[in-house]
Amino acid sequence: MWRAYVDESESNQRVDPHTYLLAAALVHDEHAADVRAEVRGLLRPGQRKLHWRDESTESRARIIKTIAALPALHVVVVRTGRDGEPIERRRRKCFERLAYELAARDIDHIAAEARQSKNNLREMDHVKRLRAVGAVRAGMRLSHVPGPNEPLLWIADVVAGAMTAARTGTPDHLGQLAGLVDVVLLGTEP
Repeated sequence: MWRAYVDESESNQRVDPHTYLLAAALVHDEHAADVRAEVRGLLRPGQRKLHWRDESTESRARIIKTIAALPALHVVVVRTGRDGEPIERRRRKCFERLAYELAARDIDHIAAEARQSKNNLREMDHVKRLRAVGAVRAGMRLSHVPGPNEPLLWIADVVAGAMTAARTGTPDHLGQLAGLVDVVLLGTEP
């Protein structure tokens, strides 16, 4: 069974304002243990989790090379909102489209990096509403996992970081993932 591991990112607001991203790393259960071990191997001594923005240029090159070689696929939803639009609305709109994209790939299990409890609950309610109106299949499930506990979430962080870098002038990292990433661009709506 394929599962999605989801992380978020805001783009560089100075260069790419009002832009929000949700990235999903899609990993089959049969590969999950090996992929986790490979990604854990990217940690530096004392590091609790991999985080793209905290990595050096050299480290990013090594990380993206490793991610590109993993048996994983990726989906990134990018939404550019309006000035003053709340970040939670941007996330909700990205999540709606990501859920649709995952359902189209027969993926019903989503693990997202845990945030504040109230935000996690709001997102769980949102999934229930999407199921109720038939926007996603009845079997779609969402769980929230602390970032340091799940290395597969770190892959999504890396992919989101590579997408942000590409949108702000450094496309090399995303280019190394060519053929592995489906990108969905959303505009704003009333």
